[in-house]
Amino acid sequence: MNFSARSPNIFEMNLGLEFENRALYTIVFIGSFFLVIIALGPGLFGNPSIPYVSFQFEAFHFLCHQDPLRSFTLNNSQMAVCARCIGIYSAFFTGVILMPFLGLIKKVKFRYYFRFLIGTIILNFIDVLGNQFEFWTNTNGSRFLLGSLFGLSSAILLSNEFFKKLNTED
Repeated sequence: MNFSARSPNIFEMNLGLEFENRALYTIVFIGSFFLVIIALGPGLFGNPSIPYVSFQFEAFHFLCHQDPLRSFTLNNSQMAVCARCIGIYSAFFTGVILMPFLGLIKKVKFRYYFRFLIGTIILNFIDVLGNQFEFWTNTNGSRFLLGSLFGLSSAILLSNEFFKKLNTED
């Protein structure tokens, strides 16, 4: 009897994907979920507490400038991070959720995913510099969009680590 054989999971049976690094995927999934929940700030919990006093603001104090003018509000309370950062965190979490479906797309080489990630970093850098030198004024919506591109590209870069297409004979 072969006790090392395992039964196929839902991804293998229905999607034709091999699910690898399950423990790490679970950690990334849960971690990114809580990251988004905390980043939404005290307004998520119906607590319009004073910014910079709640634990959410303290959690992101060293990662984000938390400028009220560059942040969205939720229930009349400033989010714990700026619009760009909430875009990064929420799009990364969305990408983690979509990872099984990203694995169905034709296998793309790592270097192309990496180039996409570098491109989004450059776009964000250009946006920050353009706003800083007053070439243009960006909005919270544009900051969120560019942050989302970076967060999603980060998740896409990791997708091949968790889900790989099974070799099936057609």
